[in-house]
Amino acid sequence: MATVYPFRQPAGLRQGATTKNGTSRFHDQPFSEPHYSAPNHTFNLMRGFGCEGLETHMRQCEAAVRNKLLQAVAAMPVIKVAGWFARQLENEIIPALIRIGFDESFARLLFQIAAPGWQRMGPLTNNCIWFNPDLIRNLKAVRDETQSNSGSKSDTSWIILPRVYHFLEEKQSAYLPCYLSYLASAAASEFRRILTRVIIEFVGNYALKYRSSMVSGCRMDSALFYGYAAMFWKNLRNPPPGFEDDLIFNHCLRWIKLFPSRCCDLNDEMARSIRQMEACRRKVMLMEDRLHEPDNENPDISRLLVTLRHGRPGMEAAIGFMANWLYSSRKDSAGRSISALLPAALYNLFHKIKTTLPIDSPEAKIFLHKFLLGLRENFILNDVDWSGSSIKSSEQFRFVVRRTLGLVDGMAAPLV
Repeated sequence: MATVYPFRQPAGLRQGATTKNGTSRFHDQPFSEPHYSAPNHTFNLMRGFGCEGLETHMRQCEAAVRNKLLQAVAAMPVIKVAGWFARQLENEIIPALIRIGFDESFARLLFQIAAPGWQRMGPLTNNCIWFNPDLIRNLKAVRDETQSNSGSKSDTSWIILPRVYHFLEEKQSAYLPCYLSYLASAAASEFRRILTRVIIEFVGNYALKYRSSMVSGCRMDSALFYGYAAMFWKNLRNPPPGFEDDLIFNHCLRWIKLFPSRCCDLNDEMARSIRQMEACRRKVMLMEDRLHEPDNENPDISRLLVTLRHGRPGMEAAIGFMANWLYSSRKDSAGRSISALLPAALYNLFHKIKTTLPIDSPEAKIFLHKFLLGLRENFILNDVDWSGSSIKSSEQFRFVVRRTLGLVDGMAAPLV
């Protein structure tokens, strides 16, 4: 039995809705920001404390691209989806994609526009290895390679995993269940990061290449572009729980930047959107030096509240930012070293963290403790110790160092 899916409004599945014969149905549902069922136990709860400007900017950018997405999918034709496939999406596929940062409505769109091709995967079974033995061998090879202690990394993982647009075959829709099966059992690791990137690129490329002839090519190009742009902004602002280290927003941006090679040239709005994404990514991940701008006497530390949501990469970026600030030789307008501003800024940052982290969250305590220890270790490794000896000769600098280390230790002590 086929399920009729109207495109006039992006659709979603209503949990538990069935027909009399048990076939799940699609129900109209507007695009909206998903609400994760589990909290992000690092620094997602720090929203609204000192980084309102950056948060507001990201939300506005996300809202703008979502509006473009809605315009692109308006008045789309009706697509028929098989009942078994609707249930498979509802129970298996969509929940797995939401887990790695997909917007629910956009994920459904990716499968609806290319439903005939996706349905070639057939109903999910436990015989993935039987139907795709070569893929399973390749997945195991990539997993073993990334988990080895050799430290070597080859490019074979990107060659053997069929996510590349120009080499993608329609019958390879059957690979998605294998990817999702491995994702469900994979612990946080380099292999899982690679697999997450493969899935994000694979589903977008497949939907783009094998979309139904019933949908408008130009409009659907825009829908996919702005759908991935919305994913970028959502995951940059707030990564999905458990995937903070994976930097999923980078995978989305990479897919977007390769978009012209797959279909058409970018228009001015798309090019401007990419520039906005690049600029905000640099700001959040501290990829630009704000310490040496001539009009910047008080480097922006509030954005670290967003940076620290991104697990270990965010923590390392924040530690490097603070170390650069501590060792900056630039002077403010009064002739004082800008590094003298660091203790006060750190105090304010720590206060905001303390007031926003839940006291009963062991995950948040562990992460914060690691961050503080990493910050202290960075200072120590740069020839600073408690005696005040330093490669720097300035008494003011030695005072700043002692004050900074004291603040770090004072914040870390209650977390042990």
